[in-house]
Amino acid sequence: MESNPPSATSPALARFPAAVLEAFQRYRTMGDAGAVEEVVIAAVVDFSPSGAAKVVAVSPGTRLLEDLGYDSVAVAELVFFLEDVFDLTIANEDLLGVMTIGELRGCIIRKLADKSGAA
Repeated sequence: MESNPPSATSPALARFPAAVLEAFQRYRTMGDAGAVEEVVIAAVVDFSPSGAAKVVAVSPGTRLLEDLGYDSVAVAELVFFLEDVFDLTIANEDLLGVMTIGELRGCIIRKLADKSGAA
């Protein structure tokens, strides 16, 4: 029986599938940027206003507004969630020009790099 130690997971991810929790653990233990992408994509799909059941497939080029139906409130909720999961602060300026899942992932990865460089 394998379980993640409480300190290695984010309580905000508790409702997500095991694969997402494992990806988050890989990020925490190895700094795996690919794992960050898995967590970001899972969060984008979960918070999608059009409903996760309607989201068949997403890619880095999937647009938050046009393809997934996000509005400013839904984007804010998603960003607050990602800030909590990754223990980050994301300013509005950081999100300027973020239109796709790939751009959001890049923003998160940059913020994580800035955070680790400041530590």
